[in-house]
Amino acid sequence: MAARTTATRKTKTTAKTSTAKKAAAKKTVPISTEPAPVEAPETTVVTTMKKKDFIDRVAEASGVKRGEAKKAVEATLKELGDALQRGEELNLPPLGKMSVKRQQDGAGAHVIVAKLRRSKTMLGEEVEGEEGAEETAETATEEN
Repeated sequence: MAARTTATRKTKTTAKTSTAKKAAAKKTVPISTEPAPVEAPETTVVTTMKKKDFIDRVAEASGVKRGEAKKAVEATLKELGDALQRGEELNLPPLGKMSVKRQQDGAGAHVIVAKLRRSKTMLGEEVEGEEGAEETAETATEEN
């Protein structure tokens, strides 16, 4: 039987490749002696409002009995949840504009990731540039 031999292939490295490797090895990075100061993010305390507390607040704000407020709140929450699950965009001043970004069926739950946008005027905050416009409108009515 004839012995079978395999030839090995030798590759040559070019001068450019080896020079580039040497240059990369010679690079040094300056080490700073003091780390840059890092500001800690502001911490906020997140509180959770339960449905009972929400119903109490609605009853107090609207001046209706708690039982009536409970029926209205539960119907409202059901309709909001159903609309979001259908992927509808909600525009409900003074709450704001809510749109569904992602939906996913989880284990025992339907997960909805939504975005709520509230304008500063809905919140009662002054918007920069509006103050001057109000003064201009007031002076225009006083002159007439």
